[in-house]
This record gives sequence, C-alpha cells and structure tokens, in this order.
Amino acid sequence: MFPRSLQWRLVSFFCLIIFCLVIPIGLYLNGRIESKYYDNFRKRIEKGFEEWSVRNVSHSAEELKAALENSKDIFLLNLENRSYTIVDKNGEIYYTNDKELMSNPRDLAVKSLLASDNFVQALTGTENNKKILESSSGMSFYDYARPVSGNIIYFRYYKDDWAEITRYFNNIIYTSLLIGFAIAFAAGYFLSRTITYPLAKLMRKAESIAKGDFDQELEVKSGDEIGKLADTFNYMATNLKNNLIEISSEKSKLETILNYMTDGIIAFNLKGEVIHTNPASARILGADGLTSFQEYRDRFGFEYSLEDVLYLQSRQTTEMNLSVGDKSIKVYFAVFTDESKKPEGVIAVLQDITEQQRLEEMRKEFVANVSHELRTPLTSIKSYSETLLDGALDDRETAEHFLTVINNESDRMTRLIRDLLQLSRLDNQQTRWNFEKMSLAELVKSTVERMKIEVDSRRQKIECFVINEIPEIEGDYGRLEQVAFNIIGNAVKYTPEGGSITVYIGKIYNDVYFKVSDTGIGIPEEDINRIFERFYRVDKARSREMGGTGLGLSIAKEIVEAHKGSINITSKVGAGTEVTVRLPVSQTSP
Repeated sequence: MFPRSLQWRLVSFFCLIIFCLVIPIGLYLNGRIESKYYDNFRKRIEKGFEEWSVRNVSHSAEELKAALENSKDIFLLNLENRSYTIVDKNGEIYYTNDKELMSNPRDLAVKSLLASDNFVQALTGTENNKKILESSSGMSFYDYARPVSGNIIYFRYYKDDWAEITRYFNNIIYTSLLIGFAIAFAAGYFLSRTITYPLAKLMRKAESIAKGDFDQELEVKSGDEIGKLADTFNYMATNLKNNLIEISSEKSKLETILNYMTDGIIAFNLKGEVIHTNPASARILGADGLTSFQEYRDRFGFEYSLEDVLYLQSRQTTEMNLSVGDKSIKVYFAVFTDESKKPEGVIAVLQDITEQQRLEEMRKEFVANVSHELRTPLTSIKSYSETLLDGALDDRETAEHFLTVINNESDRMTRLIRDLLQLSRLDNQQTRWNFEKMSLAELVKSTVERMKIEVDSRRQKIECFVINEIPEIEGDYGRLEQVAFNIIGNAVKYTPEGGSITVYIGKIYNDVYFKVSDTGIGIPEEDINRIFERFYRVDKARSREMGGTGLGLSIAKEIVEAHKGSINITSKVGAGTEVTVRLPVSQTSP
C-alpha cells in the first residue's frame, strides 16, 4: 500500500537519502582511519631504520635482534599487537616474538611467512610493502618486510585494537543511521504532508466534480506550485461549471426547438439505431416506438437504405416523398459528422406537405375558376357582338336583346374583377379601413329594409328582432354593411317563394352578433366546410343564374376576421341555413 502513496514514497525517499549519505561517509571515514593507523605503523618502522642508519647498526642477525630490542619504543614493538621476526641468510627463522608463529612448528611458521606478498618480495632483495590485509588462523594483520644485509626483518601489525575501534565506529555509524532515519522519517512525513494534504483535498474535490458537484473551490494559502495548482483548479472548476451551464442551456434550447418545431426529426447512428426523435416525427408518421432505420424502412417503404444515404449524401441531395394515409410527407436525409469529418450517423427531416399540396391544388383550382368565370362572359360578349356585326343590328328587337346580354355580362365581369381586387387587397393587407363608433343593430336593420322590395317580389317574409340592448362597436361601416348585405341577400336568393327569413340581433358576453336564419334549400353537410372557399358553389349553374361571383362569402369572412370576429354556418338540406356573425364590443383597427 505504501509504494502507491505519494506521502510514503517521499518518506522512503528521504530515508534513502540518509542511507546513501551515512553509509558511504562511514565507509570513507573507516577507510581513512584504518589508513592512518597503517601509515603510522609503516612510518614508525621506516623512522627506526633511519635512526639505525645514523648509528651504523650492525646487520648480523644477532646484532639486528639486539638493536630491535633496544629500539622497541621507536618501532612500537612494545605493543601487544606488534611483532617482529628475523629470518637469517639461510632462510631460517632466527628469532620471532610473534605468538602465532611461535605456536606453530617451524615448517608451518615458514609457510605462514611465505604466504605474505611483502615477505616474498623481500626475499628477492627488494621492498614492496603494499598495504595488504592478510589473515592467518582467524587473525587479520598488516605486515612490513625489509631485507637487511641478506637478513629479513619482518613486522606484523595485528588489528586487535583496530577491531575494537572499528566496532565502536560502526556503532556510531549505525546509531547515526538510525537517528538519521528517524529524523528523515519525521521530517519527510511532515514535509510530505504539506504536499500530499492539499493534493488529497484536490483529489476529493476533483472526485466531487466528476460526480456532478461543480460548486468546489480550494483555499489558496501559499504562492508556491501547490498554490498555483489550487488557483488553476479553481479556475478550471469555475470555467467547467460555466461551460456546462452554457451547454445545458444550449441543450435545453435545442430540445425545446426540436420538441416544438413542426418538422419531424429522427436521428440514427451508424448502426441504424434511433438515438433521438421529436414529437413531430411521431405525429407526422402516426407511429412511435420504432427503434431502427430498418423498422422505419419496412413500415413506411423508405426508398433508401442507411448505406445508400451515407453513400449518396456526399454526391447528391438525398430526399424522397412518402404517402402515409391521407398525408403527403417529404423526407430529407443528412449525414452528421465528428470533428474529423468522419460520419457518425444520419438525420431524417420529415415535412408534412399535405397542406402545401392542398393550397397548391386550391391555387390551381382558383386560377382555373377565374379563367372559367372570365371566359364565360367573354364568350357570350364575343358571340353576341359577332352576331350583331353579321347583320343582327338591322333587327332592332334582336339587337336590343343582344346588347342587354352584352351589358349584363360586362356587369358580371366588372363585379368579378371588383371582388377579385378586393380579395387581393384583403390578402395583402392593403385595404384602407375606416373604423368608427357605430351601431351594428342600425346597420343590420337598414340592410333588412333595403332587401324588403326584393323579398316582397318573391312573396317571402323577412323579420328582424333585437334581443337585448346592443352596445356600439368600432368598425368599418361600409364593409360590415357589405357583409350583412351578402349574407341576407344569399338568404333571400336561396329561399323559395313563400319562404321566410328571420334576422336576430343581440349581445352575448363581450360580443355583439347578428344571425340570419332562412327556410331555404339548405347546404349539404359535405359542402359546409368548403363554403367559404373562393369560387366554391354548391349549385354552380343556379349561382351563375343569380349573378353570383362565388366570392361573396370569402370576402365576408375576410372582413369579419379583420374585425377580429367570426362567422359560422349551420345548415340542413331542405330545412334552411343559419349564418351567425359575431364581433367584439371593444374593437381596434387592424
């Protein structure tokens, strides 16, 4: 466990430093002291030989023994761990006070001498006297040999006293080492704590951040590297928190956009697995819970496979049309990539173009209706005018009839063009409105009075009732009068002779209304939803006979909605029709 801890590795490092310092120093000092002792041993011997040279000491074996006995102080031979041996010219041991040599037979003693390199060198008549640690019978010593006039004086320095000193010195070294270890351990522990404690705090804070708690901050108490690291950590934590907040906000925005956009979105990874969909995709396709590209392809008949999309996307736009029930859907495919432009998946964008197609059909139908409505009176005018040019002018009665038809058809075209221009201005919001305080009740009653002549001519009955007190509204009198005239006029036109029309005027909540109820031919249920479409007629032939352009109700609806009101129709074939117009009391101009 310790080697994995930075703190214990630092403590171990400090202890290792102490060990690496104390042991080499101890060994060095031990060697220096030992060398000092040996140098003293050698210098004493050499000093003795120098004094002999001054005194001209005789060099016979006997005289050498006597001289050595008299010079023990000089050679330090009075010490128990020092000894000398004299070997004569015959190679025999003449004298020795070495206890080891004396305890052995003569041949073994000579053999022990011959084991010394310094002694063997002296036998050749030269000196070497290298510092060589010898051993014999478990005893260690240094030696010195010098040839003197064919004799050899051989000195030994046994390390008995040095061994004691060495043991004492080693004890000091070991004690110093233990004390050093203790100091290094304590110092290393507390010093490492100053490093590892803030690092441990940083690690705990980092773990909290990794778990999603970004409200983490380290206290900075120093200006060293640890303090700078804490500053950097705090800066990183703050930036990370802000970045994640920003990312979360952007993600929330993106999810909101995806959830509320009208186009459907389906994202697939490279395995074809669904990784995201929005509610619009399920609404458009009418299916939810599909988990793969292949399931969508099998169910809805996708023209392309996932591989086709990935291959074709880089070469051409990948799109296709789908029919799901009564819906028409346009599907666009796009490949999304990573930072290195490597594909990561495919996004399918679904657009419900059912309404667009319906509007396009209505536009085409509108153009066709306009063309037809214009072609019919133009054809009549042309044919009658050609007939007149061919000689019908000579017949006054016929000419007058033809000119009357031409005039009526011209009026019809004028009304049609007028209505088209009015619708165009309403669509483009170019209509100039003249809003003013007005009474809806007076407007409707006035319209009813204007229609009474035609009603009487048809032997119809028309009545008008004001249900309660009607407040004034703000509106464009002329255009609201056009609405009332169109609705009441339609009731009169499509009610048979002897029928009745009833008009009610009242107030409900914050709206005023007028309702026109007739006993006319009625409108089939399947046509009611289309009754406000331009040029839409339930009975086209009858409508044209009555001079209608097919645009009246469309214009009425546009005018009412411009006043922020509503218009509703209920009807039953053979029983009659009821049209209700509601307008808010508080009205501002559009």
